[in-house]
Amino acid sequence: MASARCPMTPRNWFGLALIFLFLPVNVPLWDVAFDSISLDVSAVAVVPVFFLSGMIILFYPGRGNQESEGSAKNEEE
Repeated sequence: MASARCPMTPRNWFGLALIFLFLPVNVPLWDVAFDSISLDVSAVAVVPVFFLSGMIILFYPGRGNQESEGSAKNEEE
């Protein structure tokens, strides 16, 4: 049985970018960035939200992918 390989969609690339930009290690970097633009927000509160959003976007399939995978499984049976 051959494995189905899905190409990276722009949605997946966006999720990957969020993961790398908002890695928990980058909290001090974001604190400096928020201070430089005079934004009174703690990076400790912001970074995990965007990091987890990136994980969900990357690993959870889009609505179109779910429907096409479901119909492909039905066709195989």
